[in-house]
Amino acid sequence: MGDKEINFQQSYRVQRIAQEIHKKISIILQHRIDDIRIGMPTISGVQVSNDLKNANIFVTFIDKEGPEEIDTAVMILQRASRFIRFLLANTMRLRVAPILLFKYDSSLIEGSKVYSLISVTKRL
Repeated sequence: MGDKEINFQQSYRVQRIAQEIHKKISIILQHRIDDIRIGMPTISGVQVSNDLKNANIFVTFIDKEGPEEIDTAVMILQRASRFIRFLLANTMRLRVAPILLFKYDSSLIEGSKVYSLISVTKRL
């Protein structure tokens, strides 16, 4: 096997694991985390490091508008990350569950703003 083939297999494995983490954490947030300050988080993406030790979890919030509400919700998710990691480890077959780092993803809001600007421009 060449180096390119090994790198492709590793990146494919990392992508599969990221997809699985995405599914599992979405379920965990829906059914196991009951904090009203979080509201309704949506996982917009998961990025796992090549060594599988760290995972960036990108979240959006449909029901949050102000930056203070969003920052509070992300902070609460980060505080619960050890518990979420524990639940994740119980549902996935990994040697070591990755350390979770929750980050706010503003792309949904930005896309919505761009869409509204385009629709306003079309009407003119």
